[in-house]
Amino acid sequence: MISVLSSMDEMSKNEKEDVLKEKLIAFIKEYDIRSIGIVLAMPHELDTDGLISWMVESGREVYTPVCDYRKKEMNFSRFISFDDIVTDEKNLRVPSDGSDINNQVELIVVPGLVYSEAGYRIGYGGGFYDRFLKDYNGLKVSLLFDEQLGEVVQEPHDIAVDILITPERTIDAKSRRTANEK
Repeated sequence: MISVLSSMDEMSKNEKEDVLKEKLIAFIKEYDIRSIGIVLAMPHELDTDGLISWMVESGREVYTPVCDYRKKEMNFSRFISFDDIVTDEKNLRVPSDGSDINNQVELIVVPGLVYSEAGYRIGYGGGFYDRFLKDYNGLKVSLLFDEQLGEVVQEPHDIAVDILITPERTIDAKSRRTANEK
């Protein structure tokens, strides 16, 4: 899927990203979300920098994931400015000061590679989000291209997202799961 995402036509990808950003902004406004956890994206992922800028400018608190690879833990640290970003040992962008942590933001935008319509996803293999989401009580949303919808084999430790937002649709993934999967 990384190859598929990396090989997307740049103009088409940018247009789809603009639609996704507009849909997430509308969602945040509709539900008056004040605190958000969102990743500082890798080059092949949906570019989140513009969304993060809008969130900060609109007075929302933004937190980005910071991983402790030895402990296999993830926390959400306060994002202040793109001037305060460094790269971690895996070359992921993170805030330079990770001391202001909020692990119960109202909304987390969960990244991934492939998603089922029930909200289960294949991530990048570290399990950081599944471990983190096990104790998270807020809303879980994923932004994805329609090409990322597919079959996902659900494992016992997997935590599904509540809502999938694609350029074409908004899917209430939570309602598609059985009662014992909620």
